[in-house]
Amino acid sequence: MKLRDLLEYVAARAAEAALGSLPLGPADRFGLIAGSGAWRLGTRRDVVEEQIAVAFPDRDAAWVAETTRACYRHFGKEIAAIARLGRSGGASLLPRFPSGSEAVELHREVTGGGGAIIVTGHIGNWEVAGAYLAAAGLPMAAVVKRQRNPAFNERMLETRRRAGLEPIYMQDARTRIPEALREGKTVALVADQDAGDRGVFVPFLGREASTFRGPARLALSQDVPLFFGAAVRDGAGYGWVLEPIERPPPGKGAELEYTRRWVSRLEGQVRLRPEQYFWFHRRWKTRPPGNDGGGVT
Repeated sequence: MKLRDLLEYVAARAAEAALGSLPLGPADRFGLIAGSGAWRLGTRRDVVEEQIAVAFPDRDAAWVAETTRACYRHFGKEIAAIARLGRSGGASLLPRFPSGSEAVELHREVTGGGGAIIVTGHIGNWEVAGAYLAAAGLPMAAVVKRQRNPAFNERMLETRRRAGLEPIYMQDARTRIPEALREGKTVALVADQDAGDRGVFVPFLGREASTFRGPARLALSQDVPLFFGAAVRDGAGYGWVLEPIERPPPGKGAELEYTRRWVSRLEGQVRLRPEQYFWFHRRWKTRPPGNDGGGVT
């Protein structure tokens, strides 16, 4: 193992051990402090502020600055929540979702107890979302990205498995997702990052955004329901958003329309709680063909 990888892994395990031993309140406060520290250091703060300002052009500079700070504080808390999840497992989440059972019942009603695709974005806490559904009794798999650090990657896989999630690497998704669906599992995908030249362009917060085709394509080709889902922070707990996406009429444009519909649901959540969206990635990096204009990338 490279020295850098070893140091990263040791630091991550130490943080997990420390946060996992703390009660919820102190862990949240520690996360807030850590997030505020990252904000003061200015880590990607220019990217966050620029994207928030473009997405909310009617808001003034003071609102943008305050939302930026709140975003850092939010993700400080959520990193602490994920660290605690590594120690306590998914069952510890059940009391933190007052409305979670309603979402699970809706899922079972729509699917008849079978599999589905749940697509989400980088809002709230996507790791907690999947772990909750698995702890609540839904057979779950999640598409994940292989981490650069091998030891950290193995720890993330172990954490997800302990929470009841079957991890599926992106490179195995084409074969493994259909198998998981046939096994009656629901597959979760976080699909809102810039998709480059492989994506389709759909409106997101006032601009065309290159978006992955996978969730819509899978739901159509495998003939399973598509949901938009998210676990959004609400005080010390989480509110659960789970919305079935109406299947568009069959035809050439069905995949694009399905994608547009779930992205519209994500946009609605971002507008409600912009401080809980992961503005750190450049969502509009890829421009539509023929559009070389200025603005945030």
